[in-house]
Amino acid sequence: MSVTKITPPASLDTTGTASSSTFLRGDNAWAAAGVDMESAYAGVLEANATFVDQAIFGPSVDGKSWNGKWSVASLYSSLMLVTIEDAGADTQVNIWDLTEVSSSAPSTTPLGTVTLSGDATPTSVAACMGYIIVGSEDGISIIDPHSGSWAERTAGWPRSLSTSTTPALTDNDVVEVAAGFSDQPTYDPRTGGDMPCFILQYGTGADIAALLKDDGSFYNKAGTVGNKGVGIMSGMPIWTDNDAGNRIRNGPPISAITADDWSDLERIMATNDRPSGYAADNGISVGNSSTCSLTVASNSGLFLSYGLVGSVHGTGNEQPGVKITRSINSGIQPPDARGCWLGNSKTVDHGSLANTLTENGTVTEAAVESGAELNGYSGWSASNYLSSASDTDWNSIGTGSGYLSVWMKSSGNTGHSWLHGFGNTGGTLQFAIHLTAGGLAYFSDDGATQNVGDSGGPVLDDGVWHKIDCVRISSAERYVYVDGVLHVSGTTDAGSVSGTVPWRIGYGPTGTYAADAITLSLARFSGTAPSAAQIRQWYDVEKPMFAANAECLLQSSSTDAVLDVDVDPLTGKVLVTQTDAITIFDGLAVDSKPTVNAGASEKGKLWGDLRSEQNDTNAYVTAPAVDQRQVNEMVRGLASDLPKGVDLSKAKAWLKMNGTGTISISASYNIKSITDNGTGNYEVVFSTPFKSNNYVMVGSTIELGIVTVNAESTSLPGQVRIKTFTASSGAALDAEPIMVAFFGELENE
Repeated sequence: MSVTKITPPASLDTTGTASSSTFLRGDNAWAAAGVDMESAYAGVLEANATFVDQAIFGPSVDGKSWNGKWSVASLYSSLMLVTIEDAGADTQVNIWDLTEVSSSAPSTTPLGTVTLSGDATPTSVAACMGYIIVGSEDGISIIDPHSGSWAERTAGWPRSLSTSTTPALTDNDVVEVAAGFSDQPTYDPRTGGDMPCFILQYGTGADIAALLKDDGSFYNKAGTVGNKGVGIMSGMPIWTDNDAGNRIRNGPPISAITADDWSDLERIMATNDRPSGYAADNGISVGNSSTCSLTVASNSGLFLSYGLVGSVHGTGNEQPGVKITRSINSGIQPPDARGCWLGNSKTVDHGSLANTLTENGTVTEAAVESGAELNGYSGWSASNYLSSASDTDWNSIGTGSGYLSVWMKSSGNTGHSWLHGFGNTGGTLQFAIHLTAGGLAYFSDDGATQNVGDSGGPVLDDGVWHKIDCVRISSAERYVYVDGVLHVSGTTDAGSVSGTVPWRIGYGPTGTYAADAITLSLARFSGTAPSAAQIRQWYDVEKPMFAANAECLLQSSSTDAVLDVDVDPLTGKVLVTQTDAITIFDGLAVDSKPTVNAGASEKGKLWGDLRSEQNDTNAYVTAPAVDQRQVNEMVRGLASDLPKGVDLSKAKAWLKMNGTGTISISASYNIKSITDNGTGNYEVVFSTPFKSNNYVMVGSTIELGIVTVNAESTSLPGQVRIKTFTASSGAALDAEPIMVAFFGELENE
């Protein structure tokens, strides 16, 4: 087969003839010329030192043209960049068409320019569905092209607001804005798609944030200002406050917000509590909750949240998160973290409880692999190990939940090795991870009732890095995961684990220490039990750090300060901007390090492999080569009548069980376990929890009884209590069969 190389023409106009600029086309002109590839390009949009902020907003998939070229019916909507700059007494807003190129550089002519007269100090910009929101010292301005040209919208909804409009802002000092969709978006006849919502953050005043809903309502959120950052994620508002330390929180679904001062739902991050993070000095970026859900740009470093927002985790409803600087990478801090060790430190606890370890003897610290930035720890013996005295953070688990995790590499292990956990002298009371002489993961849960050990899975003594996760739901329910996969479960009741129990890494209370051949890294303990979905996700994001030459730290040569962060909506990668470095993280490892185009970096945005950069000299864009046929097929697929969003019409869990005698499951879906709590009283645990406790249960039994839900305190995202009783007298009844179905949104949707 012969291959003929076709060189694309310099450019094509709308009729297929040569012109000075090239557009993303919806007709057959490119195909007629034999061209399937759009060339890569890079270049300066505008040399300007007064840029303040920028945002990329994607093309519509509804056939509406947002790029202003309505006279060209064959054009698809363009991928666009909006920049704002301080023009002295005014704010200048430029909209750039990122699919319009001249030769091998982006067009330096804006698609549209809007001057906001009197807005002397712009602060931020965001965009969604063609609507642009600009924050400044004079309130917010809404700009869109939906009336025929790019212009400020002062009538209808959404529209520009200040303290002198109706509705009125609490204060004109707006420091941050964001745009996104409600959990139940309103239809927008202007675009034929969903109407976005907007959230803003005040810099002064009695309120901390305000929400502009898609139905035309407007609500303020009271709080203490101080941090910087708002967003909309999974249909819920995200904001920062300074009420009790530097925190980031999310509220209820936007559709449920009907009054000022809406409720707090969860804590995503705190500087003085779990999960331990850094203050949002320079803003946040909201991502996809199935990948990196939120990032924080701080003068102290980078914080990444990998929580499934909307589901409740831990005693404080906290989310798992990661702290990264030029010297440390904490790895995932699980919800209710009580200890996060071996993240490039022998002794430091990277969590908020500061459970510092003591180095006994000398523990060896070295890269986990050649050239890698993450360190591992080895050289264990009866005199070389890490420890901490008994502490209430771990010595009173009782019969409740607990979670242990550690990365390990072993080659040539010959004996039973203690890796990570706590126990009393003699080892009669233990909660720890071991490696057996045969190289298997071993979970020791030795309580007051019985000494229980669960082991199994693949042989780990193979010279390869592995992650062991040991989950204790209760004293009678345990699971062991290796590399994110469940391998062992146990139901023997160990009883209460409480007493004087010091913590040890590398050397156990029975005199058993980790063999010289074993290296450990990222050891964690928490008082909660993560789900299987979380364990798999955490393994996936941490694994890239354990490769040769893997980088996992901030890449600046001079500072830990992060000026800007952005989560790519297409890939979940994170773009980190520092004054002298641009770094793209994929999971917790560095994916690439683009060179700063000029001067000092200030802002950056990602859209797949396309990247925009704002520095103190210019606005710069670089884009990859694109296979146009693949893009066209993707657009056609998106434009087809496909289901959108979470399907709430289908049962997310169901169960048919025998509730008499020794209870048993006849058939089920998404059910992990059932516990018999007495006559007609059963605890059902879901394999994948629901996002919140706002799910619906319907049930029945053939016997003379009905199924009800105890809605007081036992209806939780991960479990629910069902009761059966006779319809006539209301007396509790063991029934058979019991059939129950659950409807709602799971935490991984």
